[in-house]
Amino acid sequence: MKILWVNSGLGKTFSNTRLFGIPPALRRYGDESLVLIAGRAASTLPDYFLSLPLPLGKLGAYRRLLTVILPFLCLKYRPEVLLSDWMSARQMAGAVLLRRLGLLRCRLVHDVRTVPVKEDQGKSWSVYAGSLEFARRHFDGITTITEPLREEICRQFDLPPDKIAVWTSGVDVNHFQPKEAPADLRRELGLEGKFVVFYHGSVNENRGVLELARAAEHLSDMDDLRLLILGGGNLWKDLEATVRDGRLDKVVLKPGVPYDQIPRWIALADLCVVPLPDHPWWRVSSPLKLMEYLAMGKPVLLTEMSAHRAVIPDDDQAFYVSEATPEALAQGVRRAREQRDRFAALGEWGRRKAVQELTWDRQAEILRDYLHDVVGNRVHLREGRK
Repeated sequence: MKILWVNSGLGKTFSNTRLFGIPPALRRYGDESLVLIAGRAASTLPDYFLSLPLPLGKLGAYRRLLTVILPFLCLKYRPEVLLSDWMSARQMAGAVLLRRLGLLRCRLVHDVRTVPVKEDQGKSWSVYAGSLEFARRHFDGITTITEPLREEICRQFDLPPDKIAVWTSGVDVNHFQPKEAPADLRRELGLEGKFVVFYHGSVNENRGVLELARAAEHLSDMDDLRLLILGGGNLWKDLEATVRDGRLDKVVLKPGVPYDQIPRWIALADLCVVPLPDHPWWRVSSPLKLMEYLAMGKPVLLTEMSAHRAVIPDDDQAFYVSEATPEALAQGVRRAREQRDRFAALGEWGRRKAVQELTWDRQAEILRDYLHDVVGNRVHLREGRK
């Protein structure tokens, strides 16, 4: 089976980690993937990536370009499945037309990995809803990242739940595995002899990252503490201002790095944090970075939320805090620091769980079975609607 992944974002962004995990797993089953991505080709990208120009450096221009050239790429590569991400369903209008004309024989599947912040009533929500509505009318299948998200989509868009598959986040346990922290990087960052609390990922609205930085205000007595934040996003300048204006000298900020470099940064951590607030759009998520931390044998500090409990239901296997506030996060760091003697056992448990339950191979198996059902006409999205 040949799959053409249509992606709306940049190859270098954290949100595209699934594209590094699932296609190699599918390849082991004999399925071929080609991933369309915005940005320049790079030697660090896998050989199945096809980088397309980013006109004027604007993602909007790239998406318009994608709409135009996708039909030609379909005719060239002849995929059996076109798989769009949460924003790009309407970029496949040309493929829909080619199918109606009998010039293209492939199945269309829409994959939803995330939910925009609906309360903002911004463009992202409009694109998200528009893509789902387009897929509802024209596509053969839909997949989502969690069972709660499937339930929400079915309720909002009048879709039959038994026609929608769920495959969650996963982790490459060979890429993310326990290792010694690089001495040169630790020295470069001034982290020698420090207790390192770590976060990596998007620095955007409602992710708890600014609150995590401000937790340092309540930890000024912990001389050996360093809070390392690796990432980027539209609140990065706000984060820098928070650290600068608050004179939070225990906080170390570094811009995001390519996927292949992330493990050496996680290796620096004594404690890893996922500070997401308990908001509706995170409750339906599958926290990727949590799985990466577990695979690398790191103890984790988590906010109380159903998405986190779905991965670690037991209080004994993680340090939970009640909410994503600076005060609560600071208390969690203190509690974890006081129980540092448990870190090795927690790390071993997390690694074992990742290897046994959280691999991309397992998720690829679920996705592959569903796509084969779609290709084999055993799934018909437009049947069974209310």
